[in-house]
Amino acid sequence: MLAFIDVSGDPYGPPDKSPWIAINTICIRKRSIYDITATLYGLKKDILANEYIEMKSTDLINKSTLNHSHLDKAKFLQAVVERCLNHADCKHASVVFRNSGVNQKSDDNRLPKHYIDSLWRIESVAREWRTKDVLVIIDNNARKTDKHLAFAFNNYIYRSTGGDSLTHILPVPLFADSETTAGLQLADISAGIMRNYYLNSLNMEETKSSSVFLEKLREYYNILKDRSIDRRIVSFSVNGIFSPPAKYIV
Repeated sequence: MLAFIDVSGDPYGPPDKSPWIAINTICIRKRSIYDITATLYGLKKDILANEYIEMKSTDLINKSTLNHSHLDKAKFLQAVVERCLNHADCKHASVVFRNSGVNQKSDDNRLPKHYIDSLWRIESVAREWRTKDVLVIIDNNARKTDKHLAFAFNNYIYRSTGGDSLTHILPVPLFADSETTAGLQLADISAGIMRNYYLNSLNMEETKSSSVFLEKLREYYNILKDRSIDRRIVSFSVNGIFSPPAKYIV
């Protein structure tokens, strides 16, 4: 199994610019990697006439796209959600939280909490699918940042009590460029859906949809939710879509 991780929003920026942060993981069975990536390649070629374009949530998960279903971008997004994100061999896991404004970047010894919570959700999918080994692929940043994150990742797996329970995750995280990695582009779209769902307060029961944009966000969110799983690991309940308390500091 491959698990692709992407973060939407800047957890280290000011809360007024990034009030909500979403870290999303898309887990794909090895047997379907080719099918899903080939489907995405074909959709880019047939609908956008550019099979090499990088798919980004900021270009697609917005009112100008979702309110106009006749646009090629809207048709493309709908097809990606239906044929890739909703694929039978895909599972989604999300951690969506308010930006505390006091988050600190990782060093070699501390893995940020939103990554820890993501790893537990990856482990949950691996156990559900009875997958022995999981390779985690993370959207790359600056080389120094990625190096600290890689060391912290392995230190958590090897040295922490919680990491001892993550028996299916290989301690070799890969950092890849989303421009050339289809799985990371899919994770980016999923993260964008989750973040915009919360930005528009659709997580509040009293919120009533009043536009095509909001209805589409709700539709896409429900697809991701239906493709997530909740289960117990040791004595912990692990929800596929997790929105922690307000004072969540990574």
